Amino acid sequence: MNMHSMGWDVGGAHLKRAGLDQAGQLHVAQEPCPLWLGTERLESALARITAGQGRAPGCRHVVTMTGELADCFSGRKAGVATLARLMTQWLAPEPVAFFAGSRRLLTTPDQAAQCWEQVASANWLATAHWTARSLPDALLVDIGSTTTDLIVIQDGLIQTRGYSDAERMRYDELLYTGVVRTPLMALATRVPHDGEWLPVMAEQFATTADVYRLTGELPTLADQQPSADGGDKTLTGSARRLARMLGLEAESFSLAYWQTHARIWRERQLERLMASLMRQLSRGCLKPGTPLVGVGVGRFLVRECALRLCHPYRDIDEFFPPCYSAPACSAADCAPAAALACLAARNGFFDDDPN
Repeated sequence: MNMHSMGWDVGGAHLKRAGLDQAGQLHVAQEPCPLWLGTERLESALARITAGQGRAPGCRHVVTMTGELADCFSGRKAGVATLARLMTQWLAPEPVAFFAGSRRLLTTPDQAAQCWEQVASANWLATAHWTARSLPDALLVDIGSTTTDLIVIQDGLIQTRGYSDAERMRYDELLYTGVVRTPLMALATRVPHDGEWLPVMAEQFATTADVYRLTGELPTLADQQPSADGGDKTLTGSARRLARMLGLEAESFSLAYWQTHARIWRERQLERLMASLMRQLSRGCLKPGTPLVGVGVGRFLVRECALRLCHPYRDIDEFFPPCYSAPACSAADCAPAAALACLAARNGFFDDDPN
């Protein structure tokens, strides 16, 4: 299982890597990496994710990141510089390049630091570049643990209006909502309960992981972060945390009730997603029947949105080489890293790419 090209996605909550072996098969993995607690968490995650991993001599590495936003850095420029240096040191002596979202790769940490605005939070564009090679018209929807990316692809060209986080949030191309780490207080200020409307406590008592644990939709791979109270990640633990959002005790109602109640929160998140999707569709760039392409651990919600919008659904796994990792992890779960591994295996990287 010697890898000859590898892609890395250094996030603020997870480290993801994808390797392409000499037979053209993908191997992907994800490790929790709460970077806000310090860069030593990244080094620990790197140690775990590379244990027993085989790499061919001269294996090419391409790195993208969103972890530069972590609280442990004084700013994004410092975050990019630090992460670029750490990844280069860890993977030495093999060549390491940094994805800058354009037609070029940056080949040193100094270059990455100098061009930090292009390197910062560009992982979404890696996924879009790879998808556009296989599907010329698509609305790419990547729902992860923390955020959602919406990317319009028209005639093989990426038609986004923003690049930076601030620009992309302005255009609803980046939503800070995901299926694991989003505090429920960010989804609603009141919810129905027992025939009444109850206000929601503005405290991080529960997260969307509790919702999707109770609905039975949370993938095992996605459930890597501690719960909001540090308690059990069980159905009863999730019910307790949902009840706390309303100032209640879970024991006052049955577990079945809280499983039904979780769907109210699910619907609130879907309303946010649907509004942003309809904003993208209203631009008129996409033909009728253009598929929604589901990416990320929360892509089960993309399938739901496609059904509601009467658009076909495609899973991004269709466009990657065969993946021979553990069944709990697929290329779609680590799409930016998988895209970079596949692109790195091509001579010239973007030389034949119109984007």
